[in-house]
Amino acid sequence: MLQSSSSAHAQAMDFDFPNLPHRTLQLDNGVRAALLHDAEATRVALAVSVAAGSFHEPPAWPGLAHFLEHSLFLGSVAHPAIGGFADYVHGCGGRYNARTLGLQTLYYLEVPARELAPALLRLVDLLARPLLLEGRLHAEREVLEAEYRARCQDGGCQLLAAIAGQLQPAHPLARFHAGSRDTLDTQNPDLLAELRDWHARHYRGANLRLLVSGPQPLDELESQVRALAGLLPAGPRRAVEPWPQLWPAGQGTLELTLEQPQALRRMSLWLPRRLAPQHEDQLLALLRQALAQPAAGGLLGELRARGWAQQLEVEWQAGGAGEGLLGLRIALLEGGGGQEQAIAALCADWLRRFAEDSALTPAAAQWQASFGEQAWQEAELAPMERAGLWLERWQRHGGETWQPWPSAPSAPAQLARALAQAGPPRLIVQRARERVDGGEFTPWFPVRASAVALPGLPAVAAPRWQAPPGNPFLEPVAATTAASWPEGWVQDAAPALLRPGHAALLLAWQLPGAMDAGTRLLAELAEAVLAAQWQQALAGAAQLGHVWQPLPRPGQLRFCLSGPADALPAVLHALLAALRSGDAALWRAALQRRHAETAQQLLLRRLLAHPATQGRVPVDAADAVARLERWSDAELVQLLQDFIAGAPLHGRVFGGVPAGARAALDGLGRPVAGAPPAAAAPWRGGEQVQRLDLGGSEQAVLLRLLAPPAGAELEAAWRVLALLQQGAFYQSLRVEQGLGYALFSRFHAGADGAELQFGVQSPHANAARLQQALRAFIEADGAGLATLSVERLEPARRAALDALAGSGSRRERLQRACTDWLDGQGPRYRAEVGEALQRLDVASLQRAAAALGDAEWRWLVSG
Repeated sequence: MLQSSSSAHAQAMDFDFPNLPHRTLQLDNGVRAALLHDAEATRVALAVSVAAGSFHEPPAWPGLAHFLEHSLFLGSVAHPAIGGFADYVHGCGGRYNARTLGLQTLYYLEVPARELAPALLRLVDLLARPLLLEGRLHAEREVLEAEYRARCQDGGCQLLAAIAGQLQPAHPLARFHAGSRDTLDTQNPDLLAELRDWHARHYRGANLRLLVSGPQPLDELESQVRALAGLLPAGPRRAVEPWPQLWPAGQGTLELTLEQPQALRRMSLWLPRRLAPQHEDQLLALLRQALAQPAAGGLLGELRARGWAQQLEVEWQAGGAGEGLLGLRIALLEGGGGQEQAIAALCADWLRRFAEDSALTPAAAQWQASFGEQAWQEAELAPMERAGLWLERWQRHGGETWQPWPSAPSAPAQLARALAQAGPPRLIVQRARERVDGGEFTPWFPVRASAVALPGLPAVAAPRWQAPPGNPFLEPVAATTAASWPEGWVQDAAPALLRPGHAALLLAWQLPGAMDAGTRLLAELAEAVLAAQWQQALAGAAQLGHVWQPLPRPGQLRFCLSGPADALPAVLHALLAALRSGDAALWRAALQRRHAETAQQLLLRRLLAHPATQGRVPVDAADAVARLERWSDAELVQLLQDFIAGAPLHGRVFGGVPAGARAALDGLGRPVAGAPPAAAAPWRGGEQVQRLDLGGSEQAVLLRLLAPPAGAELEAAWRVLALLQQGAFYQSLRVEQGLGYALFSRFHAGADGAELQFGVQSPHANAARLQQALRAFIEADGAGLATLSVERLEPARRAALDALAGSGSRRERLQRACTDWLDGQGPRYRAEVGEALQRLDVASLQRAAAALGDAEWRWLVSG
């Protein structure tokens, strides 16, 4: 059971971690297992870590570990069908994923609690007895090739490849690990032999760690794990391989220039360091906390004051044996271009002082509060993500006994000293330019790059670095005079939605003309401004458990702010200050940065993130960009502030939000009672195609099947249809036709009603071919339901009921309560859908499938 503290402030706050009953086992086959009893959960999470990853693969076969991770899902002895594992997990309403890291490979899934035994048994069979059939491996290699091509367009992959070229060539971090058609010749019998041998050596016994989390008592979890995980093959832990030095001998400071026009406003620094694995997480968290301080005398504050940079991000590229690269990614301001060496000198000076002077580290109380809140945030993750995070950390840290986090954080000064570097500076200063004359293409993710040695960084007048200021949201809150919320704003005690001592406020600004292109742009701009404000000025609030959750919808500004109740007024004031500032330059930069970050995503994800997927009204992105460029700074300020001041403001209060929060809203909207009126376009039926210029050489298609206005009965049928279609969709388009490597199908419900969504991305098939395949699948799948049996319907019905109930986390329940209210769903609607699911029979589901052709077909095509 999760238990929490009762107050928001350091003086009265008890930062005890969540109380999560757990147990560690040592199985007879050598496998170590961690068990977690989560009494509030409705689902179980299973995660397995193999102590072997890309760094351990033979140099002759780059990508072998990643290829094996893919190949395990192509059938096992007990379940030989190619998509058998996916069919089972999706069919019971679950999720799964896998990741290949440098030093380990992770497999994790989440299923309803009743599926613990069958899910664990299938996972064990997948890991222990994969078929690894040659024909299937050849087809899967093409999936890796498609992933590799997509990564070739990714600026982050290009950057890391260029940096790897400056490291010791024999070090694993300097090698290519993604795998491609050229590195994995599936016609070569030596590859198949090496793949099977590598699996046999690493996927066994003491090389494996398992984490099982669920609502079952620990004794029941232990019984299942001993019976089923004990079927994994036994074997000793593989010896740790010695790595060569990461940094080439004699190499000092380098300037690395990449030809990346889309990344001109960014630079990065990379420093080799040795960090004990058990200190990595705490040190990175401490650095993020210290670097995020925008106040004068801090690094970020100084960079902003000089007009050089506006944002810092910390990254760690582990290289094994405690060695790795510490990275600072820096978002530049207009004046920062051309100042990369000076910025590097300032950052290096701050890091040196931070490591040497304990006065520059955050105060112990502030660090303790942040560390405790991080534990809470991890505990409240969805079960699968939480299990994967904790298992990866356990494998990386080592140790026989598992615990989610240390019993207490290390002292800040002790952590900071790990950054100290003996000898001359060693550093890579990376910058981006439109052209790199004389540079050479990097071999893996091609980008033209040039590296030159720097005799030293320029002398920069560094300030007298100051200790980070105290977290203002830890200070006692002055009492405020009583005030009332606007009449008609619902106040909900919400004990099931909030952590004890927390409260939440839901706000939605919506003009009557919400579907007008200019209004949509202003709402998106306001959301981007608040997002930037949250990231840059409210790090202290996030460290104490406050969460700002945008709820995007075209033409509306909607968000939920939650956290420790006493500090909510101060947090809300600081957040909304960005909308009162009138700084058009910062506003434009915030929106442009958001668009630039979206442009770096996988093409299919960019389609899903587009405003056109959030409603039924076509969205012209080019028109929005043109409007933004056409408005002067004065016009932009006036338009946005008129929007915020004049829009009806709808709100809902959860828990005891102090009355002082009311004052933060003065002048920002006209408070009105009730939820925002539905702004959905009328249902028209037929087909519409919208082409979106998203760039790139690949093609992606998103199909939205929009249901006609209806009630709970139709939604129940469509929820089950989505579950029945998932496995078949994957089998048809990816396995049988080989059309795409990124694809999904799902049910979605919102203010526009019920819809089915199908998406696919391909490196070789054009949009017309993808549309044809989607249309043929829906027609064939609908016809196939003519023989649907009660036995097949029943698990899909149970999975739909599970999905309707949700995972049970407080964060999910709060977000669901917000969206239900905003979308106009009555308090009984979800119960009505559940009742309809219980009544659903084969005949009514077949009728719903037959009617898919009469739905409104909305196509979004990239290009």
